[in-house]
Amino acid sequence: MESTFVAVAIVAALLLWHRHHRRHPGWQASDIGRFYVLCGYSLVAVAAYWLYTAPHATTWEWAFGNMWALLAMVSLVRGVEHLNRAVARHAEAAQQIESIAPAEASAQT
Repeated sequence: MESTFVAVAIVAALLLWHRHHRRHPGWQASDIGRFYVLCGYSLVAVAAYWLYTAPHATTWEWAFGNMWALLAMVSLVRGVEHLNRAVARHAEAAQQIESIAPAEASAQT
C-alpha cells in the first residue's frame, strides 16, 4: 500500500512539473529541450523506484537510485537550459529585425 502512495505522489509531482514547463515560452521552440525534459521525467520515476526499494542506505539499490537521480537532474537541467537558450535566440533575432532601417527612409535621402 505504501508503494501506491509513493507512485501517486511521484506522478502528481511530475504532472505539476510538466504543467509548469508546458507554459515555458521555449517549449514549442526547442525540440531538444522538450526531449531532455521528457526524458528527465522517466529518469525520475526510475530513480524513485530504486530509492524506494532500497532497504538500507548501504545497499547497491541505493547506489543505483542515486545514479538515476543524478541522471534525471542532469537531463532536466539541460532541458531547461535548451528551452531558455531557444527563447534567447528568438529574442535576439527579433531584436535584429526590429533594428533594420526601413527601405523607404533610405530611398528618400
